[in-house]
Amino acid sequence: MRILIDLQACQSTGSRDRGIGRYSLALAKAMASNAGQHEIWLMLSGLFPETIQPLRNIFAELVPSERIVTWRTPAPVAELVPDNYWRNRTAELVREHALASIRPDFVHVTSLFEGSGDDAVSSVGLTDERLATAVTLYDLIPLVYEKQYLQQPSQRAWYYRKLASLKRADLLLAISDFSRQEGIELLQLPPERVVSISSAVAEDFQLCMGTQEALSAKADLRKRYGLQRSFIMYTGGIDIRKNIEGLIAAYAELPVALRQQYQLAIVCSVQDTVRQRLGALARKLGLAEDDVVLTGFVPDADLPLLYQACALFVFPSWHEGFGLPALEAMSCGAPVIASNASSLPEVLGCPEALFNPRDIKSIAGKMAEVLQNPAFADQLRQRGLIQAKKFSWDASAKKAIEAIQYSHARQNEIASTKVTLTSHRAKPRLAYISPLPPLATGIANYSADLLPELADYYDITLICDQDEVASPWLNANFRIRDTNWFARHADEFDRSVYHFGNSPAHAFMYPLFSDHPGVMVLHDYFLGDSLAHLELSKQIPGIWTSHMYQSHAYAGLLERRDAGDDLALIRKFPCSGGLLDMAEGVIVHSAHAMELGRFWGTAQQTAHWKQVALLRKIPIQLDKRTAREALGLKEDDFVICSFGMLGATKLNQVLLETWLASSFAGDARCHLVFVGKNDTGSYGAKLQKDIQQCAAVGRISITGFIEPSIYSQYLQAADVAVQLRTYSRGETSAAVLECMAYGLPVIVNRNGSMAELPQDCVVSIADDFEPAELLRAIEQVRQDASGRQVMGHAARTMLQTQHAPALIAEKYFDAIEWFAENEPSARLHRSLDAIANITPLSASLADDLPELARCLVTQQRRSGKRLIMVDVSPWCKQGAPVPPVLKPLLEQLMLSRPDLRIETVVHDDHDFRYARSWTCKFLQLPALSLPDDIVEFQAGDFYLDLHGSEDLQNIYVNLRTPMLEMNLARASLQVRNVGISADEDVIKTMLAAFSLAISA
Repeated sequence: MRILIDLQACQSTGSRDRGIGRYSLALAKAMASNAGQHEIWLMLSGLFPETIQPLRNIFAELVPSERIVTWRTPAPVAELVPDNYWRNRTAELVREHALASIRPDFVHVTSLFEGSGDDAVSSVGLTDERLATAVTLYDLIPLVYEKQYLQQPSQRAWYYRKLASLKRADLLLAISDFSRQEGIELLQLPPERVVSISSAVAEDFQLCMGTQEALSAKADLRKRYGLQRSFIMYTGGIDIRKNIEGLIAAYAELPVALRQQYQLAIVCSVQDTVRQRLGALARKLGLAEDDVVLTGFVPDADLPLLYQACALFVFPSWHEGFGLPALEAMSCGAPVIASNASSLPEVLGCPEALFNPRDIKSIAGKMAEVLQNPAFADQLRQRGLIQAKKFSWDASAKKAIEAIQYSHARQNEIASTKVTLTSHRAKPRLAYISPLPPLATGIANYSADLLPELADYYDITLICDQDEVASPWLNANFRIRDTNWFARHADEFDRSVYHFGNSPAHAFMYPLFSDHPGVMVLHDYFLGDSLAHLELSKQIPGIWTSHMYQSHAYAGLLERRDAGDDLALIRKFPCSGGLLDMAEGVIVHSAHAMELGRFWGTAQQTAHWKQVALLRKIPIQLDKRTAREALGLKEDDFVICSFGMLGATKLNQVLLETWLASSFAGDARCHLVFVGKNDTGSYGAKLQKDIQQCAAVGRISITGFIEPSIYSQYLQAADVAVQLRTYSRGETSAAVLECMAYGLPVIVNRNGSMAELPQDCVVSIADDFEPAELLRAIEQVRQDASGRQVMGHAARTMLQTQHAPALIAEKYFDAIEWFAENEPSARLHRSLDAIANITPLSASLADDLPELARCLVTQQRRSGKRLIMVDVSPWCKQGAPVPPVLKPLLEQLMLSRPDLRIETVVHDDHDFRYARSWTCKFLQLPALSLPDDIVEFQAGDFYLDLHGSEDLQNIYVNLRTPMLEMNLARASLQVRNVGISADEDVIKTMLAAFSLAISA
C-alpha cells in the first residue's frame, strides 16, 4: 500500500511544540521504520516554511526525498478569522486535491483538530475523492466539557465541523483504550472503525546513570529554572482539565515541613494572565513566593533531566487521551502518581499510585505518602520503569499499519461485492474521436465493431474529419460531428476518448487532443511514422519536431540534428510521450505496450494504465469450397496467405524468399497470397519485381486493398496464415486475431505482442528466426490437417472468452470510469467545481485566484522522469560571454542520461521558465513551436547552476513558490570561467561530478 501521512501536527503553531507534535513525529518515524513493503509518503504544508527543511532532515534516512511532498494554498486561512472564510474553505479543497494527487491507498491525518488560529488545514471527505483516511484520535475533551471549551459560537462551529470530518474517517487510531471507547460511545461508531494503538516516549526519555556530567547538567537546569531545593514536578500544559489549581491547593495542604523541603515546579508555557491568576491563588493559600515555580516554556531537550531530578511527578488531570508526560516521567525513573480518571490508570498500571483528582485531600495525601516514604517512592520508580517498557513506538506503529491494512482490505472487499444499479441513470455523454470506415486503417473498422457495444454504457457522439462515414449502423445510431463542432462543444461531454494509431489517418486528432485532452487508446506505442510523415509532407509543419522534444527532450533533437537517416530516427523514437503526459487515462492492448511505456517513460507513468484486449468479432463462417470457387482456387490447392498492409516491418520479402526456395515453388497446387495493400516505396517495388520474375509468378499475388467481403473470402479459403513482424511499434496485430477468429492456423514469430499469444492457438517461432525454421513450421502445418482443426477451434474459443465485443466494451467502460474517478486531471476538474461553489465572502478574492491557480497546478503530480533544471540565465538573459565548454557540456549532458529529463531554464523574479528558444538557437536545433512556459517542478527534481551564481539564495527566495528550497536539490558545476576549454577530459570530469551530485 501507499500510506500518505499528513504531518501538519509537527508544523502547526498549536501542536508542534506540544505532546501532539511529539506523538505525531515519533509515530510517523516508527511507521516509516516498520513499513515493510508499504510505501510511506509524507505531506507537509508550505504555509509553515520554517518547519519543512528540519522535518525533511529528520526523515532523510527513513523516507526518500521525492516522497516528502509539500502543498500550498493562498493564506492566511485561520478559520476563526471571519475574513478568511473563502480562503479557508478553498484551502480544505486544495489540500484534499493535493492528497489525492499522490494516489494514496490510505491517508493518515496525524492531527485533525488544527487550524482554528493558525494556517493549519485539515478535513476528511469534503470532496468526492473517496480517499481512505485514518485519523489519530487523541481525545474528545471539548465535547465532554463543552461548556468550558466551546463557549464561543465560532469555536463551537469549528469544533463540530472537525467532528463531522472525524466521523467520515474510515479509521480512528486511538492513543489509548480509554480514547477508543470514548470515540465509539460519543461518536456512535462501529467498534471495528476505532483501534487502540497506544503510545510511547522518545528515546531521549530514559533513566541516565548519575555521572558527573549528568549531575552537573541537572544542577544547571535547577539554577536556570529557579529551582532552589528539591521539587515536585508537573508538565503538560495549562487549561481547566489539567487541574493545576487543584494541584496548587493540594500542595498547600502538605505539612509545612514538606513544603519547606520541596518546591512545586509547573513546567510549561504560561501566559501572563494565567501566571498572575495562579500567583494570586498561591498567595491566597498562604504559600511562600518561592513555593510554586512557573518555569515557562521548557524545550524537549531539558525535560528528561528535569524528570530525573524531581522528587515526585504529579499528573492531576481530570481527563486525558493518554497522558504522555506521565509515561515520559516513568521512563526517566521518576516516581509518578496520577489521577484515577480517563486513560491514566492504563498508563501507570499501578492502582497504588492513583488518587481522586476532584478531591484535594486525596491528591495531597498521595503526595505526602510518596515524599514521606522513601521505600514507596523507590517502589514507584521501579514499577514505573517496568511499566514504561510495555510501551514502544514500534509496537504502536505496527498496530497502526495493521489497522490500516485491515481497513483497506475490508473496503476492497465491500467494493468488490457492491452492486451498482445503472438502469435508471442517465448515460454519460461520450465524445468518441477516431477514424471511421471507409478510411483505410484498421482502427476505423475496429471502432465500427466496438461502438455498437459501447453504446450500452454511453450516449455517444462520433467526432471525425472525413467526408463520409460508410457504415449504415453508425450513421443510423450516432450523431456524427466534425472537429470544428467538437471544439465549440467539448465542455458539454462527460468523457472523451481518442483512438490513436501510427498512420496519417489520425492527423486531425493531434491539435484536437492538445486543446481538449481525454482518454487515449494507444493502438501503436510508436507514433513517429505518422508524425514524421505529417511534418515532412508539410501537412502539419513542425509536429514531429515538437513531439520528439516533448517525448525525448533535447536528446531526440540532437540525434536528429546529427543524423542523416530519418528512417532510423523513426524506428528509434516513439514520440508518443507528450501525448501520454497530457492524457486523462491511457488504454493499451498488450503487455508489450505496457513494457514499452516503462522502458521509454517510468514505471510510475504506466502504473495506472489499463490493458484492454483488442476486440475481435467471431464471424459466421462461410463454406470453404464456396470461398475458393469465388477466388478461382481449386479444392485441393494448398493456400498460404499473409494478411494486412505490406511493408518492411511485416517481413513479406522473407516469406517470399522462403517460399521460393522451398518445394512449394515447384508445386502447382501451392499458392502464396499477400492479402493487403502493397508498400508504396522501394520495398514494395522490389517485392513486386521479384514476384514477376519468378517461375511461379501465376501462383504468387498481392491483392492490393480489397473490399471486406473479398478479404473475408481469403480468410475462409486459406489453409494457413503466416503473420511475421519486426520492429514492433507496440501494436497488437488485428490481422492475427482476425485469422484466429476464422479458425485459421496462424504462424507467427515471437515479436512484440505476438509473443503473448497462447501456444495452443498459434504456431510460434523465434522472433529472430532463420528461414529454415519458418519453412519447417509451414510444412508441419500442411502435413497435420487434424492439428489445424484443433488449433483453429482453440483460437476461436480463446477469442470468444477474452476478445468478444461485449466483454471488451465492458472493460472499456470500467477503464474510462476509473480514469474519470482517479486520474489527476479529473480530480482537478472536480476540485475546481467544488471551489467554484464556495460563496466568496472575501474582498481579496480576485487577488487570491492567481495564487490559487499556481498552487493547484503545482500540486498536479508529474509521474515522468526526474527533471534536471540547468540554469542558463546569465547567457540567455544577460548576454554574458559563453565559455567554449558550455555547448559540448550541454550536449553531452542531454545525451548521456536518458533516465532524466534535462531542461535548460532561466529565472526571473517569480518563476523559472524553460529556455527553449535560446537553447534551440544555441545548439542549432530545429525551432520549436512551443513557448518558454513556466517550469512546474516537484520533490526529487534537481537544480543545476552552471554559472555558480553568487545570488542563488535570493533566486529561490524570490521565486513565486517558497517550496524550492525543500523540493529541489542544488549543485554547481562552475563553468562561469570563459577560459575553460572544451577538452573531452574536462567534460567527462564535469559529467562525473553531476552524476555524483544527483545521486547523493
